[in-house]
Amino acid sequence: MTIQRSTKDMPMLTTTQPKIVSHARKTHTARLSLLVALAVTGLPLAAQAQRKSPLADAPAVRKRYELRQTRLEFGAGFASTVNQDFYHTMLVNVKAGFHFTDWLALSAFGDFAVANVGTGFRGTLVDSNGGSLPDAPEAGHYAPTKEQAAAAMQKITNILGVTFDVSPFTGKYSLFGKLFASYDFYISVGGAAITVKPNDGAGLVDCGSVPAGSPVAACKVEGLKPGGTLGLGFHTFFNNFVALDVSFRDVIAKLNPSGRDVDGHGGANSSDLTWTNTWLATVGLVLYFPTHPGVSF
Repeated sequence: MTIQRSTKDMPMLTTTQPKIVSHARKTHTARLSLLVALAVTGLPLAAQAQRKSPLADAPAVRKRYELRQTRLEFGAGFASTVNQDFYHTMLVNVKAGFHFTDWLALSAFGDFAVANVGTGFRGTLVDSNGGSLPDAPEAGHYAPTKEQAAAAMQKITNILGVTFDVSPFTGKYSLFGKLFASYDFYISVGGAAITVKPNDGAGLVDCGSVPAGSPVAACKVEGLKPGGTLGLGFHTFFNNFVALDVSFRDVIAKLNPSGRDVDGHGGANSSDLTWTNTWLATVGLVLYFPTHPGVSF
């Protein structure tokens, strides 16, 4: 007779091998699934990374009107000095230039005086009723008389210059979402010359011919004086070839606007010429040629 014993009494007869095999199989399946998932997602990403974007070399703005590049610019307008001591000068302005690129141009300008208006400070000095300068020479003083000072005060005849114009900022703006226009801001720098003359030089000696230390109360400064210029401006376009041009310019040259002894060396002469800033505000219209600008790709 055979006695059947329970596995509880004999634990060594119980086997766990199937469970171990089952656990290993599940781990292997999970790893395989993870590899498949990585391959499915990684391969397309790698392929996309190797593929070049169609916008990689594209410009920021396509089909853009090149309003300045390789175009001639001609303009005319009015200008006025804004910091003169004795005379405010009103001028007619003309300019011409060529834009090598959309941001760099070579320009030439000319301002020609049409009127010189006396300032209030001039009246304070030489007004016949109450002017601070003497009516007649005073012993021991080098101050000019009212007549001498009024005669030597400087007027501007014209201003000429050649500049490089750089336009670092360009774009479009809108007013109330209805009116749209293109614009640019530019910086101009270059050489300039200013032509001046005394108010009445008939009775005055030229400052350049006065010896140092000579007791001359007033002398005349006249002719072309070379120097430099620096300016800021902007264009706003009415269409593709007509624009408003507004600028503010400083012309620097050696001048003596009063024609007097300003260095205190005992008389007026050429040593009294100093680097002087002449500020100009200009507004005008400019035309661009050809009238149809190029268009970017």
